Amino acid sequence: MEPQLNLVQSLHDLYASESGLTVMLTNDRGERITRPSGAIAPPSRVDGPAARGLEARLRAIVQSFGPVQGGIVHDVAAGIRLLMAPVAVPKQPTSFLWAGCLVDERAVVHAQGSAGNDDADFPWLDVWDGVRTSEAGCTEKALAQLNRLAAVTAGLMKAEYAEQSSFRRIELLRRLLAPTGNETIQEWVDALTQAADEADFLGYAVRTEGQLFAVRDYVGPAAESVPGLSFSLGEGFIGQVGTARKAAFWDHVSQDPRTFAFVQRGLNPTSLFCVPVMRENDLDGVLFGGSVTEPALSRCMQSFVQAFAAGWSSRITLEAVRDDRNTNFTRLSTFVETCSAINHAQDVKRLSYILVDMSLNLVEGPFSCVVLKPSDQKVQLVSRGLGRQQAERYVKGVAARWSGRGGAGGANEPEPGLHEELGAAPALECPLYYQNELLGVWCIALKEAGQYGLYRDYMSIVAQAASSVLYRLWDKGRVDRGDAVQLLNRALGYWDSYAHEMTHEAQQLAVPFARTLKLGEAEIKHLGEACLVYPYSPSFLSDILRSPEQMEPIAHFHAITRLLEEGKPASASSASSASSSSVPAFGVGGQVIAILYFYLQFNRDLQALDQLWPVSPELRAAFRAFCDSREVVEGEISLGGEEEADSSGGEPPATNIAKLNDLPPLSSREREVLGHVLQGKSNREIAEKLVISEHTVKNHMTNIFQKLGVTDRAQAIALAYKSGWNR
Repeated sequence: MEPQLNLVQSLHDLYASESGLTVMLTNDRGERITRPSGAIAPPSRVDGPAARGLEARLRAIVQSFGPVQGGIVHDVAAGIRLLMAPVAVPKQPTSFLWAGCLVDERAVVHAQGSAGNDDADFPWLDVWDGVRTSEAGCTEKALAQLNRLAAVTAGLMKAEYAEQSSFRRIELLRRLLAPTGNETIQEWVDALTQAADEADFLGYAVRTEGQLFAVRDYVGPAAESVPGLSFSLGEGFIGQVGTARKAAFWDHVSQDPRTFAFVQRGLNPTSLFCVPVMRENDLDGVLFGGSVTEPALSRCMQSFVQAFAAGWSSRITLEAVRDDRNTNFTRLSTFVETCSAINHAQDVKRLSYILVDMSLNLVEGPFSCVVLKPSDQKVQLVSRGLGRQQAERYVKGVAARWSGRGGAGGANEPEPGLHEELGAAPALECPLYYQNELLGVWCIALKEAGQYGLYRDYMSIVAQAASSVLYRLWDKGRVDRGDAVQLLNRALGYWDSYAHEMTHEAQQLAVPFARTLKLGEAEIKHLGEACLVYPYSPSFLSDILRSPEQMEPIAHFHAITRLLEEGKPASASSASSASSSSVPAFGVGGQVIAILYFYLQFNRDLQALDQLWPVSPELRAAFRAFCDSREVVEGEISLGGEEEADSSGGEPPATNIAKLNDLPPLSSREREVLGHVLQGKSNREIAEKLVISEHTVKNHMTNIFQKLGVTDRAQAIALAYKSGWNR
């Protein structure tokens, strides 16, 4: 039994002992909520068949009186009176408090004479000898006392239900934030209904493509008619919140004209709330609900529905990110496999089948085809999903649409297009274009026109790769490997814009730095190309580039990063010498890419290069000199009035990280600890410096990692660099 129910039971025991009556709390079906208190019949008479008979008798009494506001007196037999008082708790089914039995002194003899007939139906009649007799005045007094006891019981039960409600809300939020589960929107609305006990109705209006908010999931009064309601932006409560994207709560809305749409469907709200639910940075829909009896919702309820909406937003955003991740991973895997297959294609027909099969598996449209133009006199076709007559008709349409586009001397490269024809599936048409010549068109049927933007860039990149191979297979010329590099770099921008930007910054630095190292022009060219594709794995690039001069810098760069991941050499001497026997010899190109990668990754901080122990110290020093030669100093310098710098050679001042506004909020002590971490101090050194225990330092580090969203010191330091600490 819960704590509040224990108090209710104790209170009933005390009242029964003082009054001489039997007391019991039941629900509206006569089922016991508390055990009977007082001079009741032996336990054998309140369990089993006797209990079921008592429940049926009490249920019949409740039904005969209907809804009651105060206590009542009921004669269960001649001269035998049973008292009943309702225990009303808001938003909960009414319970009933029973007390008995009272015996009318004028009917004692007659009642005892009829005891045997009613004993089976009402076992409390067994206690006639132990209960007090009653006159009218005594009955009224006992009923007043029972009403007061019912009021106290209601207060205790309200606290009990509030505790249960709080538990249900916490459990629902925990479920909402759990990483697993495939609940539908309607299932979440149903679950919210159980936890949001102040709300009589709840629903979700999802945002449609037509900028409308359509109610599709709903629980509450008028459940048959409310689903299907729709609101435009700014219309009614839901439309206003959809426009403002801010939660709102309204009290006393029964006369508000904005409820007209609900009233027409049979729903008459007296209070209402609407909370936006976001999917990433876009509005997914509006969660709404309210009461048809209460004019206002409590602050606790308001906070809960906002917390639920925030959790729901996080969940669907995470699901969207997970779906995007899986989709991008599938596309990347497909791209890698397709490019490898395309590169190894031995004939044009095989190349066409690869394109058709890949697009059908990825898009799952009704058809795909490749229309090739090996000469001005004929056209070749490979298709799946089209009959012969359909294919011939479609090819003629493609030829007509793309005639005169591209070709030698064309000013601009043809762009992919969307072809929509009445009664046919929309199709993404990608030109196979190389060296100012249109070689053919790759046509992919879509499920709907909205997929065009989703697949346009991806298919365009694959089409460029296929075009270069097609050009080679037709012996129209030798394909420059630099084209493959540009293609791969463009594909990188499609999946990882940050890495794509870094490759161009690396190339802009690599070429002039390589010239200061007196490298040959051919080596500089290969280094510049390697900077554009170094994020790809060497195993993948080897099937596409096939150039040792291009592959060596990339392979050496990845080997250096693997060494760094394995850990720093134990001795300081080995760390300071790149020529140490424990460190493999790497080419200049791979070392340069590693230097540029660390330099850009750590926000152009030259101190980060100290971690590059596999790279030659001479090469690192040369890069520092190169950066110094490019730096332009501009500003004002005061010639007096400032304190002389401390030249005592003591410990450097603590790192100031107060200016890192991009970092999550840290306490003053956590910032102090992080500052010492940025100086490279260990936990023991930090503890000695701050005069605290090493265990306390570990606790601070744990809090710092959690707030920064990192897992180790290296990530924390990298985040500090990115946030501008070294500037």
